[in-house]
Amino acid sequence: MPNYFETNLAPLFAADFDYFRIPRQKWELMLTRLKQMGVNAVTVTVPWGYHEFQPGTIDLHGTTSARRDVMDLLNLCVRFDLPCLLKPGPYGHNGILGEGIPAWLLKEAEQLDEAMPAAVKSWYKALSKALLGRQWPDGPIIALQIDIEPAGGQQVVLTKQLTEVQWPIWLRKHYDGIEDLNAAYGATYRTVSEVDFPQTWRKASTPLEKDAKTFLDEVRSDKGSEYTQILTDAGWLIPIYPFAQDTSPDLPALHAHSLAASAPLPVLGQGKKIAVRRVILNLQHPLQVDPDPVEIGCGPVWAENAPIRADGSVRAKFWAVRRYLWGHTLAKITLADDCLNLVLKDDLLATCRGDTFLKIETTAGLKSAIYRLTFNGELVAADNLKVSRGKLSGLYVAEDEAGQTDLIFLLNNPSAPLSGFLLTYLSSLLVGQAQIITCCATLAKKLGQMLTPGQLSPTTAKTDRPALTSYTLAEARRGLKEADIALRKAMSSIGALEGGFATMLDREREVIPTPATNPVAISPEVFEGTAREILVEIGATCTEIAPPLQSAAKALQHTLKTPFTVAQYQQSYAAAIAATTAAQEILLKVIGQLRLQIASEQLPLVVWRVHDQAQAIAEGLRWGVLFK
Repeated sequence: MPNYFETNLAPLFAADFDYFRIPRQKWELMLTRLKQMGVNAVTVTVPWGYHEFQPGTIDLHGTTSARRDVMDLLNLCVRFDLPCLLKPGPYGHNGILGEGIPAWLLKEAEQLDEAMPAAVKSWYKALSKALLGRQWPDGPIIALQIDIEPAGGQQVVLTKQLTEVQWPIWLRKHYDGIEDLNAAYGATYRTVSEVDFPQTWRKASTPLEKDAKTFLDEVRSDKGSEYTQILTDAGWLIPIYPFAQDTSPDLPALHAHSLAASAPLPVLGQGKKIAVRRVILNLQHPLQVDPDPVEIGCGPVWAENAPIRADGSVRAKFWAVRRYLWGHTLAKITLADDCLNLVLKDDLLATCRGDTFLKIETTAGLKSAIYRLTFNGELVAADNLKVSRGKLSGLYVAEDEAGQTDLIFLLNNPSAPLSGFLLTYLSSLLVGQAQIITCCATLAKKLGQMLTPGQLSPTTAKTDRPALTSYTLAEARRGLKEADIALRKAMSSIGALEGGFATMLDREREVIPTPATNPVAISPEVFEGTAREILVEIGATCTEIAPPLQSAAKALQHTLKTPFTVAQYQQSYAAAIAATTAAQEILLKVIGQLRLQIASEQLPLVVWRVHDQAQAIAEGLRWGVLFK
């Protein structure tokens, strides 16, 4: 079966999408911004330590945190038509604490280098079990890239096993005897065991240092081959970098460029001779994150000078990157007075970095209409621009009280369905809104169901169990704690038994992490009196806001099924804003009510979990639709 790169020859401009840094409520917003910048793929690092946060437990479905829902992210990649280059580690080079290695492994392993192979194997197998079905052509994952070492070009860890066991063996294989080795080194060693491995060197200048460098290169290569084989044996059929290019030179080369750096973007197909059609350009640091989560980043801010700010607004650098990307992916692009102009048949599109007086040649007729699109998706008539004597002229306003201008475009026939680039571009904005509204509607429905009375209702006469009496939070906590302790003891005993059998049978003991389990849901049945009444009322409110949101999402999806006109886009956008605004107003009242009642001790502290879920829905609507 051909791989993705054999059927798609266009260059890939893949931006890093560090989902683990970004609140789940902002995923759609940030993916939309990347699409607006001109990105046509994403590079996704999957931090091992973030997902296997405790030994033997893995979360890839957002069970313990919505930011861990890799499966949901891959669904979004499909919706946004963004192929995905997946980085499963074991190391993570995105400024991640511990470089992606689990804290428990760093703490428990006396010799990390010796413990890594078995631990990585179990991680790869657990990850593969969950994600194999999402590889191309059945899913968005088009390639894997493994990182076998820490960042910064650090040397392989010089363990005793490496320098005192593997090094002498390597020397014996490469020299016919001690005389041959002494002749090469100009030395008088009596045995190979006397050749100490050089601990540090600036340049591999001496024969010994050159051999040491070759030895370490081979160790790295062997490790990479070993990890690649694990993934291949697990069922991955797509290319695996960095070693895939060694065996398949037709694969596109990987190049990385940091958007936080001052260096210009690389020249494709010219000065540096990077073939335009055979390249994956990995754009690093495209999104600012502020604050960077404490369990992920070493500092409070990530990618401080990124083209896209943490609130979704864009910096001047955004236009430079857009100009570069559009210049390589779109035809008929021209640059004039700091503006990027694109001719679309008889129509015209322009985007500028700042306030600019436009004077652009056009073939538009008398029926032409000019529109302004803001970054939040609002599309209005650009009354400050006019067409006269075959020219589009007037002041391009980069930002005002309505927001930042994304672009302006002129349509010769504004009542006709859109097509080509403009249809695709506006569709991506509606896709983002539809996805976040659907997500929020689902969360609101689940929260409403969770707070609906009757889930723990007394049993009927059809069973022999006694009816449920009043439960107190303290009793529930004590019971759960005792059950957890007993379960952990049982699991430990079972693990020891399996280990004993494995030893007796002389088999390698392999433990693959199991999926994390859902936390216990809060039910109003656990509470009494006023607390119960408050939670039931909040549940009813959440149940009521779900259907209007679902209707708004369906309306957006219906618009996306066929080519739409400008008027249809505006109607869909307005309907989404109206439904979102109404739902958010209700949710903000619920959040305020919960905060007041928890502070006044009308509700116990555990109800903060309900508050956090309601706030997540409100923030999702804010960032994904309202952008304010």
